[in-house]
Amino acid sequence: MAQESPSRKEFIARTVIVTAVIAATIVLLFVLRHIAQMLLVLFAGVLLAVLLDNLANRLTRLSHAPRPITLIVVIVILLLVGTLFGWFIGPRIADQMSGLVERIPEALTNVQDELRATALGRQVLRMLTDPREILKPGSELFGQVTGIFSSALGALTSVVITFFIGIYLAANPRSYMTNATMIVPPAKRERAMQVLVAVGRALRWWLAGRLASMAIVGVLTAIGFWIAGIPLALTLGLIAAVLSFVPLIGPTLAAIPMILVALAEDPTLVIWALLVYGIVQLLETYVITPGIQKEAVFIPPALLLSVEILLGVLFGIPGILLATPIAVIGIVLVQMLYIEDVLGDSVRVMGDHGPQE
Repeated sequence: MAQESPSRKEFIARTVIVTAVIAATIVLLFVLRHIAQMLLVLFAGVLLAVLLDNLANRLTRLSHAPRPITLIVVIVILLLVGTLFGWFIGPRIADQMSGLVERIPEALTNVQDELRATALGRQVLRMLTDPREILKPGSELFGQVTGIFSSALGALTSVVITFFIGIYLAANPRSYMTNATMIVPPAKRERAMQVLVAVGRALRWWLAGRLASMAIVGVLTAIGFWIAGIPLALTLGLIAAVLSFVPLIGPTLAAIPMILVALAEDPTLVIWALLVYGIVQLLETYVITPGIQKEAVFIPPALLLSVEILLGVLFGIPGILLATPIAVIGIVLVQMLYIEDVLGDSVRVMGDHGPQE
């Protein structure tokens, strides 16, 4: 019996390896899809730990107090700020949220009436789903949307878990990082620690830049809407701030409730709403973000949008929420493990601002 040639054996071996990698990737994606919510909570805890660690370290440098003390001070201050915000601003936002929920069906009805007035509009309506069917309690979309918010206990549990994960990780980040490096061979552990430090630094700069941008967008939107006489200015500003956490896609989604509120109040206000929000977005794109990125991190928009779409398709809303920090981590890993270690080229790693940091 003739023996198989080395080339044939090599081909078979490569085929088996490729098949195994593809199968493992499919299984991994299947598992990740079903634990996306848990990963979101875990990753939110990591981001909270990054924030707490950054604030505690800065306070330690300023006050020279022991880090455990500064971490406790940071946590107490954040809890007090959150409590005061909920006490003084929370009721007003809750009232405006109720008003927003009431105005949206009215605005959709107004849009339908306007479309019915023209032949083209009537054709468009025949192609679209009736908004009242979307919003009624028995509809699939209504069930998906309300299902996200219906379990108050589940949401509260996720917040509590995220909070404690963040505190535990921030209390002793070096210990967790050291334990994480134990999964690699001893000769590679020092490099693994360098990569983890670089990932944490990049996430810290990204998070600082994102929070600053969110705050500025929210304040400018609320003030602009208040000046223009658009109802629910505070709530719409808050929505703009929260959704700007997801670059590119978030600001587009934030425009929808703004347009609907303006339509329900007075159709002419739509122009003012779009004008105000457009100016805010232009400032955010060409003034705020470039200024922040000098000190934070920059992700190419095309790459970011591709990651958002990919993770959104694979994991839904959790994937979209996690897309930007995952892109940050991916870029750092490629820069250090591939460009530096494999190709041997030098590169300035994302988030590395030199000794002044």
